[in-house]
Amino acid sequence: MTADPPQVAIRNRLRDGTAVLLRPIWPNDKDGLVDGLARMSMRSRLMRFLAPVRRLTESDLCYLTEIDFRDHMAWVALDLSAPGRPGIGVARCVRVSNRPDVAEPAIAVVDSHQRLGLGPLLLGALARSATANGIAAMEATVLADNRPMLKLLRDLGGQVAPDGQGLLRVSGRIPRDPDTLALSDAARLFASAFRALPQGSLRP
Repeated sequence: MTADPPQVAIRNRLRDGTAVLLRPIWPNDKDGLVDGLARMSMRSRLMRFLAPVRRLTESDLCYLTEIDFRDHMAWVALDLSAPGRPGIGVARCVRVSNRPDVAEPAIAVVDSHQRLGLGPLLLGALARSATANGIAAMEATVLADNRPMLKLLRDLGGQVAPDGQGLLRVSGRIPRDPDTLALSDAARLFASAFRALPQGSLRP
């Protein structure tokens, strides 16, 4: 079921000074997702989808953009310094059907903007949305050689365990107070996005 996205947005800066806007995904972001995938290397696509995805079908695009913001939440990041404000990243989570206080997250950042702090910003906004909708923990499946993502999730308190050949399961509770996280640049960025969003504005 599609719902109107929450009417909120936040601005921040990446480590290199790039100004970015984070907001909930909209149904008309389909073309932006297609463009973003085209600007991701095959390795980055593999890290995100756990498969070498070459294109997004119409069904994929509907699933990724026409969401209810209760059981399925997603945030996009736009580059405010570039013409047309192109999309540069997406973070989403989907509630686990038989564990309603747990959601599975996924994140994608175009290659040109990786390692600049966009991941923790997106996860901070996503975590705030999740807690506003009764989600208390996240569990993600990550390729074992996806070192940047594993470091990010560990910096945010994630616990890592094997999950099949070449895969790891990273789980952790969403911090209600980001100050409880271990001091790191990723935790600082996560906290800045988390705190910027008033919880009452994050339900559809």
